[in-house]
Amino acid sequence: MVRRTQQQAQATRQRILESAAQLFAERGWAHSAMQEVAHRAGVTRGAVYWHFRDQSDLLEALLDETQLPWQVVRPLPGAVQASSPLALRQALVRLGTAPLAWLEASVPAQRLLCILGPWSGGPGHQRLADVQQAHRQAGLQCLQNALAQAAAQGALRPGIEPAVAALGLFALVDGLMHQWLRQPGAFGLVAVGVSALQSHLAGVFVA
Repeated sequence: MVRRTQQQAQATRQRILESAAQLFAERGWAHSAMQEVAHRAGVTRGAVYWHFRDQSDLLEALLDETQLPWQVVRPLPGAVQASSPLALRQALVRLGTAPLAWLEASVPAQRLLCILGPWSGGPGHQRLADVQQAHRQAGLQCLQNALAQAAAQGALRPGIEPAVAALGLFALVDGLMHQWLRQPGAFGLVAVGVSALQSHLAGVFVA
């Protein structure tokens, strides 16, 4: 009986989180009330407060439980770093495509990016700003490291700075993600991303 009660409590908590994520993505975190979360989840307001102190606590839980697209990017393996310019370029396409594939497949990540994207201030602003910064920095740093390795091997065209090339690549991928979130059915995120990355990198690499 105790185990069943614990399972029911966990199921209720997850239903509340799911409803909160939907509501925050649609209306914005600052414009959503706990009563509205309860209504959408089909539970009492007391049940919501049993699991979460307030809206900030709900938001913290969503931030803790959801992996964002740039957080799935990993540094290039050593074997790839020592490869030819062509192999490095292909690896960078895969690296840049990873966050696109994650976003396309992860509804929680889509909702959380919608919550983070239009954030403009209010209570909890610093926490959201910190998450945005950490998310973007994770991707940018990984791209910078990969392009610095390419530059060390003479794989980049003359005059191209790795940091600048990484920023351009990051802007391309990040821009595609946010454009896709506005119109998810308008284009295939990964398919367009692969083509765009290949075209961009063709102008950065010597071969």
